[in-house]
Amino acid sequence: MYYKIINFCKFYFLLPLVYLISFEIILRLVIFFLTLNSNIIIYGINKNISLKLFSITKKEFYIINEAKFLYSTQINKKKNNNKIWIFGGSTSNNGFCDSKELSWVDLFDTKFTKKNFAKNGINSGASLELLKYEISESNRPKIIFWTNKVNEILHSKRANTKKESIFYFANSLKLTLKENLVFIYFFDELLIRIFDKIGINIRFEKNDLGIEDYVYSAEVYFNNTEKAIELSKLHGVEKFFIISLFNKINLKNLETNFYKFYKRKVEKLKNSYNFVYFIDTKKYLSLDEKKKILFCDNMHQNYDGKLITAKIISNQFNDK
Repeated sequence: MYYKIINFCKFYFLLPLVYLISFEIILRLVIFFLTLNSNIIIYGINKNISLKLFSITKKEFYIINEAKFLYSTQINKKKNNNKIWIFGGSTSNNGFCDSKELSWVDLFDTKFTKKNFAKNGINSGASLELLKYEISESNRPKIIFWTNKVNEILHSKRANTKKESIFYFANSLKLTLKENLVFIYFFDELLIRIFDKIGINIRFEKNDLGIEDYVYSAEVYFNNTEKAIELSKLHGVEKFFIISLFNKINLKNLETNFYKFYKRKVEKLKNSYNFVYFIDTKKYLSLDEKKKILFCDNMHQNYDGKLITAKIISNQFNDK
């Protein structure tokens, strides 16, 4: 009987554990040889190391060492440049509505060199990770455009504390595993993308949204954006523009749902930092422009909408 128990434990517990550990080690070594970034080896051990996967097909994968920001108090800010970095979701990315594959960023006319980091479906948290990965003393912009808004509520939903408390536990366990094991991180990200394609939500989120969700999302947005502003300030960024891109829902009623909480947080940030500016593009639309068909859905602008957005931002940017 004793030997049966030992064999049972070996076969059902020890052997799978050995396989998982071996796979984890091999995966880390493969990523190391592909990226030549040794931080992947100590992921989970060093809590300053984080991973961010944006696209599997495009191989957009970042290994970020946040320790480089902990002691960076003296950065040479004299070296100037003429770069604008743009961050946001699909509303600042190209080719969502039309075959011209242009975004308002492409249509935005400026003497500065533009670099667009906007990616479909990401929020301020993911944009912050991108900024952390890209910015350094030798690689920094003069100006940042921060256009996150629409995706904040999609990525910051909370579960009900009573009915869905089991989801809290499951989500906490999943996040802990993802923060320590590369295999679990990739497996979860792959599953999420597969199920998203077929319209099944496995993110442990509630579907019905209330005031508490909008307040929570605005708070998450505020924290992420404030960190981005502080990081920009540290690296000598001269101007940080928070930009609200108009969408169809936003045009119908400016003060509904998330927007009013978002705007309060933006105003607080603008008043706290003298190099932060706010451009609310909806505010500058003419009556004739509002009557035009500017969208291909509730959020994404068509070519005409992007042209108008680029013009508004250009005018407001030049005024600053």
